Amino acid sequence: MRLHYQRANPDVGGESLLLRFEDVVDDRVACLLVNSGRGVSVDELLDESRGEYLAGIIINNAHPEYYCTLGENVREETPIYAAPDTATILAEACSAPLRDIEHPDAILTQLATVDTWTQLVRGVQLHPLPVGHAPGAAGFLLEISEEADAHTLFVADECTIRRAAGYSGIGLDLPVAIDSLVLSGATADPFAPALTETLSIVCERAREDATVLVTADEPTGIHAAYLLGHLGKRLGSPFPITVTGRTATLCEQLGYSIPNVTRLPDAPPEKVLTPGTVAIAEPDAPVQGPAGQLFEALADDPEAAVLRLTRGVATPITAAQCMVQSFPWHNYPDPETLATVVEALAPVQVVLAERPTPEAERLHLPDSFVWSIDDDLVYTLYDGTDWVAPAEIDPDAAQHIRQRATAYHDEPTPSEYELSLPLPVRTGTIDFAAEGLDVEVIQERLLPAESPDGSWRHRAPNDEDVASHDANSAASVLRTGERRVRPRRSMPHYKPSENRSITSNRSLRDKYIRQASSMLVMTCAYSVCKIHQRRSNTDKTSPSS
Repeated sequence: MRLHYQRANPDVGGESLLLRFEDVVDDRVACLLVNSGRGVSVDELLDESRGEYLAGIIINNAHPEYYCTLGENVREETPIYAAPDTATILAEACSAPLRDIEHPDAILTQLATVDTWTQLVRGVQLHPLPVGHAPGAAGFLLEISEEADAHTLFVADECTIRRAAGYSGIGLDLPVAIDSLVLSGATADPFAPALTETLSIVCERAREDATVLVTADEPTGIHAAYLLGHLGKRLGSPFPITVTGRTATLCEQLGYSIPNVTRLPDAPPEKVLTPGTVAIAEPDAPVQGPAGQLFEALADDPEAAVLRLTRGVATPITAAQCMVQSFPWHNYPDPETLATVVEALAPVQVVLAERPTPEAERLHLPDSFVWSIDDDLVYTLYDGTDWVAPAEIDPDAAQHIRQRATAYHDEPTPSEYELSLPLPVRTGTIDFAAEGLDVEVIQERLLPAESPDGSWRHRAPNDEDVASHDANSAASVLRTGERRVRPRRSMPHYKPSENRSITSNRSLRDKYIRQASSMLVMTCAYSVCKIHQRRSNTDKTSPSS
């Protein structure tokens, strides 16, 4: 058996790859597509003259970019493998009235839910494993058997140790040895501080009696609703949250029961958008679907706030009087966490689906050899005898690393062991720390120094707190393990019958700064648009040279 690897769309999205299993099925080459992402064409990838055929497709998670071309690439008799809850989200995307995916009936026919060992082709089986990252997301452990040998390849893709809306992160103590670990290679600055900051702003705007619309794709919307609902309960000051569209339907289908969250899939805007509440709708760009309808209803409200949770580059929206902000929702591991995962699983070979960041390049992984692939060439990962090392790896060092894998090849395969492997399922209890959310930081930012029942905050700010913030304001970017020091702002305890008031000059100053910043951004964007328009008009009217 020989195993080859090719990235399917490195220049467009980067979330897809093709695995080729040679000499497994007679004279044919069985191919496995991992995610059917942006710009992927199976017809262009496969070489039928070499006997290549599509044996299966696996979908790691239900972010739309992971399945957006699935309808174009689905084939008869070619199963689409997904973990149970990813399959649920995918099926809902294909069944919804406003479908944005081609050939949904063919997808539903071929969709196969996987929760145990499942055969891809003779000698190749797959099993889902938790990887965190997003609700229902899963990696796939592939077991490749030939004669007396067995090999394992773990396609983890985007993974986190953190939970994601209750779903477990990647396991660091798997009861099976991993030969090759395939990762997306995507890393980011620590996600936990950005998550805490983003949800703080959502809570803050709701507490100021603004009408708040949060836009996101379905998995991210579920993730945000889960954390915001439980956060309101924890703070003792819940605000109503309404989830609409497919996100609402999926919350019910996945069995979520979230405090302070109401599910209204088809509610009109006037029933969802009220001051002091948060509405969550898809997609992240509020130009269509439920998010588009709600955005249109509040676009002229200068007191409203639209907060976009985006996974990629957000297209600016300037034609609105409401405040529009975009927050990157990059739930990836930081380089140190990625190293922790690799060291814990101890694979012989690591394949990163892009060039690592400078920080990741500095990581030392002496027990594995690492492929970093940023093109669409075909690379051989296993040559029939050994796991292949990159050319820059010293041959003696590579052989020393490979020797670790030979000890268990004569043992029964993982599927024969009938090991109890973890599944991507949700836990029943909220754990803010495991989710990466720092509740204490949010309490210090949002809640008043004094409250009637004393449940909101343990102590009032003092002069040392403010001095500490002023002295460290230049170091406002969090590093792993550090705690942010923010100015304590006194905020009023609102009652329905009371007029809104601001009890602190600091709060008033901060509010005006936020408003001025928003106006400045909108003014700059408008000016840029006018300049481009004038240049375009000039080009049209001036004679060509």
